[in-house]
Amino acid sequence: MRPPQVLREDTKKTIFIRCSRMHRQPEHVMTFLLAELGISGSLDGQQRLVVKGRFTPKFFEGILRRYVSKIHLCVT
Repeated sequence: MRPPQVLREDTKKTIFIRCSRMHRQPEHVMTFLLAELGISGSLDGQQRLVVKGRFTPKFFEGILRRYVSKIHLCVT
């Protein structure tokens, strides 16, 4: 898995860019990530997930690995 693309918009927001590139509905990915993080966020006009807080790409990668493993288990 390639590391996720994460940007910081300001000191209190993080943007996760690859939400629409996962071949899943962005809303589904967003719901999972927000539930795992326990924070609020939303999709912007470019289907990027904007969350409140500062997070590193490595942090998102761990959550995305859990997402992929759970989705894989549900599909197979």
